[in-house]
Amino acid sequence: MKQLRLFAATVFLSLPLVVNAKSNNTSHKASYKEIKEQQLLVELTGKDISKESDMNLYAEMVSAYEADDEIAFKSRMQSLLSRFPSSSYADNALYLAGRLAVNHNNYPEAIRYFGRVEKEYPKSDKVTAATFAKAMTYKKMNLGEFAKRSLVEVRAKYPGSPESFRANAELKMLN
Repeated sequence: MKQLRLFAATVFLSLPLVVNAKSNNTSHKASYKEIKEQQLLVELTGKDISKESDMNLYAEMVSAYEADDEIAFKSRMQSLLSRFPSSSYADNALYLAGRLAVNHNNYPEAIRYFGRVEKEYPKSDKVTAATFAKAMTYKKMNLGEFAKRSLVEVRAKYPGSPESFRANAELKMLN
């Protein structure tokens, strides 16, 4: 039953909110809808994550990652990214989501998460790791050409990083 509640909460959180700003009456309805959604989430999970800080949400995400609880992980990640998009934990959250997707052999989803780290947080300390992880994911998918391209990018953009040394070794093995 608890898993069903967590699943329902994850599905519920993944539904986009539509806010129409044409009239004041519509925005009042959106607020009412948001309140009802939060109440349902609290009822389903037993915890009101709307009052959590970004650090607490990230800590819960790491716990869910370590427990391999994809449902709890994704619900916390979505809450973190929607409420705190400029949080210092947002890039780490996407990187962990990519790692979790790789662990579950969901390679296309992993590539998307790693790509989001590169695109949305280009000055992040996780960009190098995300680019390298993307290359290794391509390699697991038997897409050697894409893997080579990403490995060359790691080597060129981030010389001297641990990932660049690993990229050199991987490039030698791919040739």
